[in-house]
Amino acid sequence: MSYTSYKSMTIFGPPGTGKTTRLINMVQEALESGTDPARVGFMSFSKKATTEARDRAIEKLQVNAKDLVWFRTLHSMAFRQLGLRREQVLDGGDLNALSKILGLPMTSSQNIRMDEGLLFTPGQAKGDEYYNMYNLSRATGQTLGAVFNQTFSDNMLYFRELEHVVSAIEEYKQETKKVDFVDMIERFIEDGECPSFDLLIVDEAQDLVPLQWRMIHEVIVPRSDRVVFAGDDDQCIFSWMGVKVDNFLSSSEHKQVLDKSYRVPKKIHQFANNVVSRLSIRQDKDWKPTDEEGDITYNYELGDIDMSKGEWLILARTNFIANRIANKLRDMGYLFWKDNRWSISSRILESIETWLKLQKGESLSGDDLKAFAKMAVASDRYLSKACRRKISGLESHGLYDLNYLTVFCGMAAGKDDPWYDVIRIRDIDYAYITSVRRMGESILNVSKPRIEVSTIHRAKGGEADNVVLFTETSPKIQKFSTVDEEIRTFYVGITRARKTLHIVQSYSNYRFQL
Repeated sequence: MSYTSYKSMTIFGPPGTGKTTRLINMVQEALESGTDPARVGFMSFSKKATTEARDRAIEKLQVNAKDLVWFRTLHSMAFRQLGLRREQVLDGGDLNALSKILGLPMTSSQNIRMDEGLLFTPGQAKGDEYYNMYNLSRATGQTLGAVFNQTFSDNMLYFRELEHVVSAIEEYKQETKKVDFVDMIERFIEDGECPSFDLLIVDEAQDLVPLQWRMIHEVIVPRSDRVVFAGDDDQCIFSWMGVKVDNFLSSSEHKQVLDKSYRVPKKIHQFANNVVSRLSIRQDKDWKPTDEEGDITYNYELGDIDMSKGEWLILARTNFIANRIANKLRDMGYLFWKDNRWSISSRILESIETWLKLQKGESLSGDDLKAFAKMAVASDRYLSKACRRKISGLESHGLYDLNYLTVFCGMAAGKDDPWYDVIRIRDIDYAYITSVRRMGESILNVSKPRIEVSTIHRAKGGEADNVVLFTETSPKIQKFSTVDEEIRTFYVGITRARKTLHIVQSYSNYRFQL
């Protein structure tokens, strides 16, 4: 089926079936037929999706980033077309100000970023929940009352307090003349000028909220010659944001299923299909696994799994569970990555690496040594104040070895001094690093994490040779999440595995039965 045969079509991409590759091929076909790159739109709610597509298009099609002007998120398109500036957009500082005005904690202020444009920001504080109810009401077209009645929370929430919070937010935005991400979409629907597209691709379309579907259908699609909606209804896992899988399933009458996975091996493919077949609503898909057999193991403890070698992705249903897993990994002596951060301060790791290199006689840049000096013990025994001042004056790109630091900067620490004496470090961090090294893990030249801990939602789109999937959920999920939502969520977790899936079964009453 050629996409050129229809005004619109929907492409279903099961896990690892090369959806992005197929979409980039469509862009290539359009450009080779003479289409101006400025008349090709590649959009998604997710910056991750649009950035990956843009980078792959640049590499494969030999075009410049500036040529792909419409490879962007929906909110970014609205921002551009409305002529907004960054200082006109509500940010974390504004949420902090609102938190003080309202007398309510809003931890999501630490996570709100203009470049992501999330309609809903992470955070479990009372103020966060009210703010998200406000956004959910506008994104789905529901009344505040309807959204409030659907919300289950560990916090004591009151509808009158919600109304007060919403009034304060609206007043604050009016006084500061600022907009939030939902405002951008709403204003674009009403007033935004939309460019014309010969080809419009909407990726990860299964995760669009109703307001974003309005933006697409009411404004963008009418100015597009050909439209491709791409995604996978089986991986629609953001229903808590108001996403409705029916919107994606009904996006076009003409459908195509990508039928060969380049990630999921046979055993895991069969298991995943058995799980997802329990869904009440879905598009049937006949897709094949890789030629690898793959494997599935069942465990009751993380400690039963040997993770001493290889690449690992550890997945939990909630962030609370992921944090508990992270604590366990620290106790076990594994170095890992969570929330885009190392399990120990990267500054400590970099300082250790710097000192060990100096001991070996290597020369390092002035910038590296300045960062090291900030972490070193400030004493005449190691780095005196005078020594630190001299290091701070080194040329950024100059190269200096331990002999230079000793002779010209007055460093007292020598090549026989161990790193744990030279670098300022807490006892708990020293014990952890010692445990990591005892496990045989390297703390030097580590550019990519070997082990990553994540929630299933954050890992969407990721993959690893070995996946550890925890089945534990929570009372809140058990009470308020639908069976279909949990099936889709755990299906996403299952299908991240390229070789082996390790299922950790929970003793808890709150677990998902795979």
